[in-house]
Amino acid sequence: MPALRFVFDQHVNGPAMRQLRDEGVDVVHVAEAGLAEADDANILAWAVGEGRIVVTRNYRDFAPLAEAYVRKGVAFPGVLFLSRSLRHSDVGHHVRALTDWIRDAERAGANPVENGGGWLR
Repeated sequence: MPALRFVFDQHVNGPAMRQLRDEGVDVVHVAEAGLAEADDANILAWAVGEGRIVVTRNYRDFAPLAEAYVRKGVAFPGVLFLSRSLRHSDVGHHVRALTDWIRDAERAGANPVENGGGWLR
């Protein structure tokens, strides 16, 4: 399984991203990638080109985009949605949710959201 790489959408906790980096997770923020003003379709297209899983709170926009990729048969690394129960200010919960997800994916030897989506809770 290739290394799991991530891109955090606009409204994902920045301090959590920095802590994840300190733990060795390959994660960038859309603003760092020059996509701060990009629409969601362009963010997903960029993530696909970079081999990164999108981590977002924006189910309303990203779920239909992911479904469109599936319908067209376009391969993509996937989208992870942050549950509303995961408060934006709870850095520790963000970090645990993603590191637990990564650990489970590595144990399974596969990216469970490849060509689809999943939830971080």
